[in-house]
Amino acid sequence: MRIAWIGLGLGVALAVQTTLAQMVAGTGAPVDLVLVVVVVVAIATGPLSGLWTGTVGGLLQDALSGGVIGVGALAKTVVGYLVGQFGAQFMVTRPAHQIPVFFVGSLVHAAFFIGVYALLFEGDTIVSTYHDLLIQAATNTVIGGGAAIGLQVVPGAIERRQLRRRWPSRRPGD
Repeated sequence: MRIAWIGLGLGVALAVQTTLAQMVAGTGAPVDLVLVVVVVVAIATGPLSGLWTGTVGGLLQDALSGGVIGVGALAKTVVGYLVGQFGAQFMVTRPAHQIPVFFVGSLVHAAFFIGVYALLFEGDTIVSTYHDLLIQAATNTVIGGGAAIGLQVVPGAIERRQLRRRWPSRRPGD
């Protein structure tokens, strides 16, 4: 069942990334939703799930983006594994603790992606400024923090709603 939820998350992230993100890209707030899903899965389930989610999500994103297949997948795989290891070692369970993990994970992904790309294509460089990288990391952090808060709040709200439905109501006069 967990694999189905991860697959659904990757599918939604890829669909939104390839359709809506293109329309919003002109606003100056780039986002990598697949990376957000990879970090969420790695924090929630550990390094092995983060590794596989990064591999599959990165390969699919590379195939759909038209770039070099494998560079983004390798970067997301490494980030998924490292975040999963960090989350397992330090028990990062609260959204306030997960927010820095999203930020640092985004920066590590960008550094790894640009580094591997520069190694493969010595003459070509990706034109990115530190400002652009920080904006993308901040955007990923805001979306990832919202997802972390939602994943913590929604199950409790659903459970409370189900308990209210089961509890017999007491009306005056009964």
